[in-house]
Amino acid sequence: MAPVTEAVLTISFGEGPHWDDEEKVLYYMNFMESSINKYNPETGHKTRTELDQFPDTYTSFLIPIEGKKHRFLGALKRDIVEIEWRGGNEKAVVVRTIAKLDQDKPDNITNDGKADPRGRLFTGTFGFNPSGKNLNEMILPGRGSLYRMDTDGKVHKLEENITISNGLAWDRDGKTLYYVDSMDSIRRYDYDIETGNISNCQKLFVPKDHGIKGICDGLTIDTEDNLWVAVYEGSLVLKIDGKTGAILQKVTIPNSEVTSLAFGGDNLDILYVTTGNGRWKKTETEWGAALYEIKGLGVRGFPAFKAKIN
Repeated sequence: MAPVTEAVLTISFGEGPHWDDEEKVLYYMNFMESSINKYNPETGHKTRTELDQFPDTYTSFLIPIEGKKHRFLGALKRDIVEIEWRGGNEKAVVVRTIAKLDQDKPDNITNDGKADPRGRLFTGTFGFNPSGKNLNEMILPGRGSLYRMDTDGKVHKLEENITISNGLAWDRDGKTLYYVDSMDSIRRYDYDIETGNISNCQKLFVPKDHGIKGICDGLTIDTEDNLWVAVYEGSLVLKIDGKTGAILQKVTIPNSEVTSLAFGGDNLDILYVTTGNGRWKKTETEWGAALYEIKGLGVRGFPAFKAKIN
């Protein structure tokens, strides 16, 4: 059994882990605190920053931009922005807004995002009801979409009627896109690496069909093209066969709200797992969630792709 250990405590709602293979650090978001975080596992040092220009705005991902040191693509509610942060205690700054999503749905929020092998940004949205008292009341069915932003900043809507746009991953050949709509399934698409277009949507994995409680959230992929999936409200990380959808392994996480995950470490063989605390009581000293690391799984991940933007 691979050991699961806490790496960072005091997270209200961790999201969007991204291992920077050059810096050897993990970036991740604290969704409910609207903060950007960096963790160095070699030193144990962690830093965080907020965006004073956009207080109380949900931040869901941060992707380093290729060729631009200290620059990142990020999402702030429905805006795709370029952020500058040197990684210390100084404040991060929004340099520019590159694109706006779901302009006809002002309550929507951008969720998970990743760069594809060519540096295009893929991200999606979900409909949000801020007065909801639980997940079912807060999420508006079928209000979200999946988008691709090309390196020239042009945005293309790829899918509609999404409830919670979530995890993304590409196989080793760049011919398959895996994508999560949390209230539906893990989907598998044929992927055209030259154009960034998707086709031939198939449902690969529906949790309830396998007796799994909870919903699929973030995901990543190993070098054998097997998926590693966070199960929100399920206390699980699942290893899933990327071709058949069969469950190959279950790893129990000591938190029910498992949100996302990414491979990291010098050999890309440590799985970093973010979790959340649905109570969202900001008065608590400890919010009851953590960033976990799992060693000894016997698999490796790919280096995360950086974003490219003109």
